[in-house]
Amino acid sequence: MPRSRGTALAAAAVALAVAGTACSGGAAERAATAERMLTLAVAADVSSWDPAVGAGGNSLGYLQAVYSSLTTLNADFSVSPGVATTWSYDRPKTTLTMTIRDGVTFSDGTPLDAAAVKANLDRGLSTPGATQSALAGIASVEATGPTELMVKLKKPDPGLLYQLSMVPGMIASPKAFATLKTNPVGSGPYVLDLNASTRGTSYTFTRNPKYSLPATFGFDKLVMKALPDTNAMANAALSGQVDAGGVPMASLPQVQGAGLEHRKMPGLIMGMWIVDRAGKLAPPLAKLKVRQAINHGLDAEGILKAVDKGNGDRRTQMFAAGTPAYLAALNSRYPYDPDKAKRLLAEAGYPDGFELTLPSENTYVPALYPIVAQQLGQIGIKVKYKPVSSNLITQQYLAGTYPAFMYTYTATENWLDASLFLAKGGVFNPFHVEDPVVAKLMDRIAVAEEAERGKLFQELNTHVVEQAWFAPLYAATNLMVWKKDKVRIDAAADQIFVFLRDYHPVG
Repeated sequence: MPRSRGTALAAAAVALAVAGTACSGGAAERAATAERMLTLAVAADVSSWDPAVGAGGNSLGYLQAVYSSLTTLNADFSVSPGVATTWSYDRPKTTLTMTIRDGVTFSDGTPLDAAAVKANLDRGLSTPGATQSALAGIASVEATGPTELMVKLKKPDPGLLYQLSMVPGMIASPKAFATLKTNPVGSGPYVLDLNASTRGTSYTFTRNPKYSLPATFGFDKLVMKALPDTNAMANAALSGQVDAGGVPMASLPQVQGAGLEHRKMPGLIMGMWIVDRAGKLAPPLAKLKVRQAINHGLDAEGILKAVDKGNGDRRTQMFAAGTPAYLAALNSRYPYDPDKAKRLLAEAGYPDGFELTLPSENTYVPALYPIVAQQLGQIGIKVKYKPVSSNLITQQYLAGTYPAFMYTYTATENWLDASLFLAKGGVFNPFHVEDPVVAKLMDRIAVAEEAERGKLFQELNTHVVEQAWFAPLYAATNLMVWKKDKVRIDAAADQIFVFLRDYHPVG
């Protein structure tokens, strides 16, 4: 049950990036640098510096330092200009025309024009990986002028502009394509200093003198340390070895005692994915009342307290809070009620319950599995676990090996999420179950104007919750900490992503 989508298709979980000031000559300048120098703790090493490979998740924090993307993601998942200043769709929404910002250059001096953007998108489409999957709806790309780009789509794709704000839309210098894996060359605010970096441990970035996009960055130097161990991250923050980063919620008392600023941020959605909705492996799961019984039979709030010490919020929906699809009222749809769960099972034709084989692993949240087995057992569902190696989890889950599984998910942009786990061909719909209501709503959303999509997404969300395609339990809470005398963070309370541009120096 990985703490991520578990697939390269995931655009990102939480992108945390902080910058600091560079060293310079005089004593006074060195003193000023020491006062403003910031170092960020990141939960994992960068997997690749090449955007065409599609490194997402924690790698997003690294890549956004050196690359600029075609569009810019806002806190509410809408997009603003980036490398592209304007764009428009034709009426069928199958042709996207973009104007590329004039005068932008890569850090190696190469012009960033429409031809360079085309080269990047073409390369992304031809390179196996997450970027190729994210851009799969593109039929062709044509540079119709120095700053004009025409993108032909196979069919309407409301999530494309979002994808172009993430790694798939990051533009690298075509001259550097052959060496991007280890030496990134982009038009972002910083340049990776290879001589001052240690692979797998620490990366140092200096200001890119050729950076010319509107977003401002108040620091001259950025240091990012890979600390995959959560205890190590907490110790580094509390001891002052790093100046900002994510730490376990259990560290909150120590954080407060140390005088660090902190904020709670929305995290991963924890719950059961009931993927065999047609009953191919587990016939009872084809019954709506069985799936609803599972939702009523799991004590979400009790599990939250036992597994994550109460650090989270009850959820019964898969879409992220703060997005158009989210409806707070839905979170009360399935209160814990084992008696009702038993009645639903009986009404579905299973008064004596049934046996359900689920996978388990012992790396991520091993305490969860006996609790789930006990609670489902109380309503008559006898859980039989089959251990799975942690490195095979995603492969087996997405191959349709099991009828259901416990999983965590980082909800992001509504269309992307719906395409992944609701659409018939979605990667997270391994049995390719099709629902006519879902299909019809997604067809309508695909061609709807932006102002109309929110209501349609809410209809889609409500339908999926009523059909109990999932049994979400809660959204975990992340804890971000930083030294308040060195950095200020400008981000919305329910913002999932904290980007480099959200950090500002103090003083």
